[in-house]
Amino acid sequence: MIANTIAQALEAEQPTYVGGGTDLMPLFKNRVRDSRELVFLGELEELKGIRHTGGCLYIGAAETLTSIAGSELVRRLCPAVAQAAAATASLQIRNIATLGGNIMQDRRCIYYNQSLFWRSALPLCFKTGGSVCHQIPNSPVCRAIYYSDVATALVMYQAEAELIENGRQYWLSVEELIARHSQANGLSDRQRLPILVLRFRIPEPPERECSGFYKYAMRASIDFPLINFALRCGGSRPARVVAGAVAPAPVLLEKTADMLNQESPAQEAVISCCEAELKTLALPIREACIPPQEKRELYKHISYLLKRLL
Repeated sequence: MIANTIAQALEAEQPTYVGGGTDLMPLFKNRVRDSRELVFLGELEELKGIRHTGGCLYIGAAETLTSIAGSELVRRLCPAVAQAAAATASLQIRNIATLGGNIMQDRRCIYYNQSLFWRSALPLCFKTGGSVCHQIPNSPVCRAIYYSDVATALVMYQAEAELIENGRQYWLSVEELIARHSQANGLSDRQRLPILVLRFRIPEPPERECSGFYKYAMRASIDFPLINFALRCGGSRPARVVAGAVAPAPVLLEKTADMLNQESPAQEAVISCCEAELKTLALPIREACIPPQEKRELYKHISYLLKRLL
């Protein structure tokens, strides 16, 4: 169903909300997601728009990543969001993919993102209705990784999302939204409650604050990140550092941020602190192009962001 209004989008009993569909369509093709009651939101004008008002930047959930990456308003107020949007996937995908869809994307795992025939040789995992994680067999929950680039930047800016859930419309921090989505995303789609994301709100950064985003992938912007970082420092707010693609949700690096809050921190000391903190917080798994032990070597890539901002 193509929804023409928000009210119409809420009529479906068990909807799967679709923005651009770039994340969901391969999952439907491989029959790892249920494609019943699809509700397409891409034409909903109520979910579009980028505006600055009341000390906040508002971005509609149906805005494409291309429009966000190219927005002068986003680049000026929240450069890390524009940088993350520009680094996601390919230009063709960014032209279709929406911000809401990018945040609410499925977590990924080499045992899950396969065809039905390939997966038929294995017991059902948590994400397909079973009770095992093939990555970590003794884990009581799914350990698939969340790969969104833009989410890392939104969590760093302490953004909020406006949602409709069970008939209630309210604001929730993006950090909490992703945590809830990640937990639900570790279950089969028949066990999840539908959430309609309307728009995002980012507090306007104070003067003299520097912020940025860095992504490392095998083929630059085409691939999902092997790791990404978003960082803010300077200005009147405490520093904040977030790492993505290392766990089922973005990881907040509080010890590293505390070091950045010190006067003239040594860059090598910050990098060492970040590496040590990530080793305790990250939950690496086997990925298609890199083993966990090699991924740990990527933690030092925060140095590229530090050199740009400090």
